[in-house]
Amino acid sequence: SNSYTAVYPYQENASLSGDDVTNVTLPAIQYARDNSFDKKAALMMAKSTNTTLVFKNAVGYVKVKPRFACSKIVLQAVNPTEYLAGKCTLSYGDGKPSIAFTPEQSTSITLSGNITANTAYYIAVPAVTLSAGWSISFTDTTGDVYTRTGSNNITFKRNTIINLGEFSRTDNKLKLTLSKNGEVPADKQVDMGVFTIGDKNYRVIFATSNLTKDGLAENEYDFGDYFAWGATEPWCTQYSRTGTGYDVKVSPTAWDNTKNAKVYYYTTLPFRDGNNWYCNQYINDGEKLAMEHDAARQILKGDWQIPTKEIWDKLCETSNYEWTKSSKAEYNGYNGYQVKSKKSETGTIFLPVTGEFYNSWPSCDGTYGSYWSGTANSKDAAYSLYLYFYYDGGYTQISKKDRYFGYSVRPVRLVVESFADPVATTERYDYENDFKWE
Repeated sequence: SNSYTAVYPYQENASLSGDDVTNVTLPAIQYARDNSFDKKAALMMAKSTNTTLVFKNAVGYVKVKPRFACSKIVLQAVNPTEYLAGKCTLSYGDGKPSIAFTPEQSTSITLSGNITANTAYYIAVPAVTLSAGWSISFTDTTGDVYTRTGSNNITFKRNTIINLGEFSRTDNKLKLTLSKNGEVPADKQVDMGVFTIGDKNYRVIFATSNLTKDGLAENEYDFGDYFAWGATEPWCTQYSRTGTGYDVKVSPTAWDNTKNAKVYYYTTLPFRDGNNWYCNQYINDGEKLAMEHDAARQILKGDWQIPTKEIWDKLCETSNYEWTKSSKAEYNGYNGYQVKSKKSETGTIFLPVTGEFYNSWPSCDGTYGSYWSGTANSKDAAYSLYLYFYYDGGYTQISKKDRYFGYSVRPVRLVVESFADPVATTERYDYENDFKWE
């Protein structure tokens, strides 16, 4: 009797070997289609004694729904012998097709293309159990990579969708692998975890050191330059620093002569209202600096900014962050506060006690210092983070300060997750299983 065997989609190099089809490829790179799958990866097989062919799925699907736009999604197996894609043989037994890979095939599948937020995507996978570990990673449009590692085994079944759920950049269970942003390389950034302001969740990424006129200070214990509020460059452009601990001293050696700004005083105040001591911009409590007036954005580019009052407020929440006085050797003996996130194993920054500039005189003895926020308080003041460090005590608080003071800036960038309405999806299979992560 006649026997007919067919494979979909068309495979140029496929050949029939007995009852099997060899030299078939399940692609390791699949094209992202909104609410669907790559048709070239949708392997199916039919076997019949006549020319009426009923194709059955040889693969299953992994469903994911990122809450943010991506350039690619990668599904990865840890075990080098648990293959997810590559050259294989399709067999047809017990009324259904199956896949058997040849040796040394791919342990990952990359879904690439225009991956939009709040949209479901499907990755074609073989029937296999990943027993030695696996992960799913999402590369956003800035190049940052967010990865979730599976602590449980996962089994992909033929003709079944397994739903891994929705993924948000502000989920602490996603490990962030940072990339360069603006002028700041990845190794100069620290992920301090996620917190909520208003109705949105933010992942907060701090720079590891203070701002200077040329970028970031080299070390986390360096003081950086001193900025008036709203100034995008420091009036003092060079100083010497001697001593450590409580013996530290700062001595200015150069000033920005182009602005004739030899004093941190109301006469050099940005946005000064005529000859008055107050300002005519950002005069209301809670107003935020526009990015054109933000020193961190103007110097570092990218998404960097001066922390707002709300960001400093959140960093001071002891339920999420631990503040510790420190002058340890790793900080070269300089006094300051180590801030450690309770949500992230690697989320730690050091804020040195940098003193301040008032008029032409720096005041710095290792006991206090302030970091500007980007939030105005009134027509003459803005909010700052005040650090007090002393032998038998110390504290931190949010204070309002005259804008003309020269304070430090610790840049930050935020990854905000939009809470836009989700896009409706149309399932292509009769049933779907939700994966249990925990």
